[in-house]
Amino acid sequence: MITIADIAKKAKVSKSTVSKVMNNYPGVSPETRARVRRVMRECNYFPNTTARCLITQRSKLIGLFLASQLNDPFFREVIDGIEKTLGPQGYDILYLYTPAHHPNGQPIGYVEKVKTRHVDGVIFLGFLKEDVSQFDSILESDIPTVFVDVDLVGPNASYVISDNFRSGFLAADYLLELGHRKIGLIDGLPISAPAEDRLKGFRAALSDAGVKYNPAWLFRGEYVEEEGYQAMEAILQMDDQPTALVVQDSMAVGAIEALNRRGKSVPEDLSIVGLDDMEFCRFCGLTTVRQQKQAMGEAASELLLQIINEEPFAPRTIETTLIQRSSCQRMENENGGQTL
Repeated sequence: MITIADIAKKAKVSKSTVSKVMNNYPGVSPETRARVRRVMRECNYFPNTTARCLITQRSKLIGLFLASQLNDPFFREVIDGIEKTLGPQGYDILYLYTPAHHPNGQPIGYVEKVKTRHVDGVIFLGFLKEDVSQFDSILESDIPTVFVDVDLVGPNASYVISDNFRSGFLAADYLLELGHRKIGLIDGLPISAPAEDRLKGFRAALSDAGVKYNPAWLFRGEYVEEEGYQAMEAILQMDDQPTALVVQDSMAVGAIEALNRRGKSVPEDLSIVGLDDMEFCRFCGLTTVRQQKQAMGEAASELLLQIINEEPFAPRTIETTLIQRSSCQRMENENGGQTL
């Protein structure tokens, strides 16, 4: 059986150097690290993970609680960033179900769920503000924790979030620059922290331009096509209609479908700016505000490793950018008087 001592001898390094390479510790030159790994491959040497865990008290597992579906296009990109960052560091991702109940009917808490799986840290992805009360115990625990899109902190917990205020501001400001003065918003429910911040940014842009905010043009719902469709149907029934909308991307698909069924089109009859920049946006020409989703996953992973390694840490905010495509046009009437 090949041992760590055999690898050290063949690679002409010390056993401690081999151990550092195996555990992705710093202090080893790239050339030495490559040579040790080459020898390990040639010898078909695979470290005994269980033994390593006993020695280091680390499982090299990161738990991921996901409140949405794995195939959700937004979270899939965030997860890509998590996997691409943690994988090279020797970590595996363990997908965990949201706690429910024991067979005896007793509730299972997040702390219990995490500790029974022996993960080194945990990331929460896709949860809403209404879930906050469930996290009290884990925020008070010694479990390294990072939340994505929920601004919670604790002694061993922090968060990563997009600059959602900027997103709402950029979207509205772009439409204002095109001459629109009657601008509506279709976005998530108030329990969504990103949606709340985007609304604040949206309203700030209108205020800066001296444009009155009209609450009748605010529609809120789940991030699904049907909600966007229903919101557009309601807008089309109005006597006083907006000439432009800021709409979360998934909801925008439904909104555009409702518009098309009335024989209307984007941007000829209505300008739309999306929010998030989902992959499909570039195929349908939707101008939108891009969240750097993979960067969010990378930042969440880096932040979690800082907490695990007992390094100084702080929340991270990821910048957003406007991506101009073909779903908006200039409003010739400066009063924004166009109707659908």
